[in-house]
Amino acid sequence: MIETDIRYQIDRALEAKGWFLNAQDHRRNVFFEESVKARLSHQSTQNLGNKRPDYTLFDGVIPLAVIEAKKPAVTNLNDALSQAQNYADRIGVKIVFACNGATLKSQYLDSGKPLYLNGIEVNEFLPLELLKRFQSEGTNEIFTVPREVIKSREQLIQLFSELNNDLRAAGLRAGIERFSEFANILFLKLLSEKGDGEIWHQLLQQPEKDLLLYLNEVAMNRLSEVYGGEVITKSSIEPEYASAMRKIIHKLNPLHLTGIDEDIKGVAFEHFIQKTTDTQNDLGEYFTPRHIIRFMVRLLNPKYGENIYDPFCGTGGFLTESFKHISQQRRLSKEVFDTLHNKTVFGGEITTTARIAKMNMILFGDGHSGVTQQNSLRADTDGKYDNVLSNIPFSQNVSQEILDLVEGNPKDADEACVIKCFNSLKLGGSMAIVVPDGLLVNRKHTELLRFLFSNSRVRLLARLPRGCFAPYTDAKTGIIYLTDKGARQTDWFYQATIRNDGFDSKRAPVNDINDLDKTLFFYQDADDPEESMPTDLDISVISVKNLESRQSFHLYEKWKVANDKDYISLEDAAVLQNGKSITKADTIPGDIPVIAGGRGTVPYTHGEYNYLGGVFTISKSGAYAGYVWWHDSPIWASDSIVIKSKDESKFMNRYLFMCMKLKQQEIYSRQQGTGQPHIYISHIKDFPIPIIPIEKQMALFEQFEETWIQLKTLEQRLAEHTERIKEFIQLQYK
Repeated sequence: MIETDIRYQIDRALEAKGWFLNAQDHRRNVFFEESVKARLSHQSTQNLGNKRPDYTLFDGVIPLAVIEAKKPAVTNLNDALSQAQNYADRIGVKIVFACNGATLKSQYLDSGKPLYLNGIEVNEFLPLELLKRFQSEGTNEIFTVPREVIKSREQLIQLFSELNNDLRAAGLRAGIERFSEFANILFLKLLSEKGDGEIWHQLLQQPEKDLLLYLNEVAMNRLSEVYGGEVITKSSIEPEYASAMRKIIHKLNPLHLTGIDEDIKGVAFEHFIQKTTDTQNDLGEYFTPRHIIRFMVRLLNPKYGENIYDPFCGTGGFLTESFKHISQQRRLSKEVFDTLHNKTVFGGEITTTARIAKMNMILFGDGHSGVTQQNSLRADTDGKYDNVLSNIPFSQNVSQEILDLVEGNPKDADEACVIKCFNSLKLGGSMAIVVPDGLLVNRKHTELLRFLFSNSRVRLLARLPRGCFAPYTDAKTGIIYLTDKGARQTDWFYQATIRNDGFDSKRAPVNDINDLDKTLFFYQDADDPEESMPTDLDISVISVKNLESRQSFHLYEKWKVANDKDYISLEDAAVLQNGKSITKADTIPGDIPVIAGGRGTVPYTHGEYNYLGGVFTISKSGAYAGYVWWHDSPIWASDSIVIKSKDESKFMNRYLFMCMKLKQQEIYSRQQGTGQPHIYISHIKDFPIPIIPIEKQMALFEQFEETWIQLKTLEQRLAEHTERIKEFIQLQYK
């Protein structure tokens, strides 16, 4: 993506917020680069000199904000903010934005802090009136809703646990049942704040004995007439427990909830996800944290005119965020309204949680008509959608009959869900889905990955940190992002390990650029990988090899090296030899360790050796294939690779060993094989050895070698002392 494409996105986003960009329009209040001179004062023009901001936003003749547009490859928007600040200082502007297409950052220059709206950091362009408020109030934080709304959010969260207990006492044991009851009432409360308050008013007036009857008959019928289909469900609460429902209504009534920029019902999950002793039912599979949803929507970047499908939509988080993302790309018209509300977002959900998604879409803008309660693994959705965004349900129990329905030979339910998402795409479609981490690393899923690589352009595999989905689940998760379904194959992709997702260990937000931000800053769709990788993000380029062959298919990652150092390949610095396999039955008595596939363990001994010592080995097979192990004494190298320097006047054996030991985890990551993992000479022969003078090597290891000898001497003496003690004690038992 080039910078002009970014500017196109920015133009559309500004227009959607009510800004005027057309040079022929007398209402124009957005000026580009050189054209800004037509609106700036003479003094400001002189102050700018030959510098020109990408965008300058005006209120009449008063400049309000500067926008700096950057390519997606720009990995640090803080630098872009600094550049925008340089322009802003020259023309008396206090607000700056930096945008690389996927991500937007803001700053109020007097405080040096981001803009905050209603307590939430601004991550999109703002309309003129809001920018004027930031300017006039001289602050980086404003509120467009009463402060009591923010207070209400805190009160609401405090109420969840209490109301959860009330519903449990009313006989609702399963978490999904309790949440369903609460969602009904919460929806009606939010609907009343949007102007449709008749049902809520009547609920407040109903005597306790008539409350459930009114809710189950009058309210349900009214909502079905207005919105079509089932939005709220019949209450499961027995009449004798109607007081619990009344308590919820009267506790919610004084709160002000509209205007909170958050999926309130999503926050409710934190308090309703509890395993119950009789059903072991929990809701963790239904909710994806908001920051992960936003990251994935920005990564996929669906466009106006495209449709989006979530086959496992739960409460509709991906649908509402996608709806918001796309609706900002066009100024609203009758045609745009029809497209957004009838042709854009679609979802399926097997449980009654589908109606929660409908509620969310109604509250977000009446885009609910595409949400259906269905078993999405059975649904006929193949080839219907431009984009799929989803968090698949993990480790479900499904019948073989359902697995057989999913074209692509899935091994289990996880694979079936991934393939169903993929099959739902149109030719050329794109997909970003949350999956169990095991799908990315477990060898039993190799064929699934090969299928995706063979039939699409996999762009990014991201591994998320444990706890990222807390408190909903502690399971490790990952993200698969791909494009060009059926039109391309994958030659290479980016693999990222997200260590900082923007929250600390207690899941409190950290107001700084995190690894999700950095991934968005760095990532761009391209035919060739970036030559220079960011140093502050664990991301690498993975090549796909022998895709056509099930037996020899594997992934290859270049070794991570510094750009300013010189290296020599391991095969040029050392002799690499395979050991000679020997079974226990073929050994003769002796104490020579047989070095095979373990991690520092000796399966058995032998009476002969094939290497005298002063070498190191790499285990070739098993769970610890790739284990790097130094040997001072004679060994019989069996299922292992033996490495020894070609010329110790250039490279010391011990130096080569330490280089490889330092990269132990990277070597483990080279394991291949769908059954038992293996490491072969071909996997490590290009390992990079830093070239340093032999004198430097010897100086580094001089004291090490002396200490090593002392340690071995002490270990031998300790063994002798231990043996004498054992012999003495043994005599006491005779």
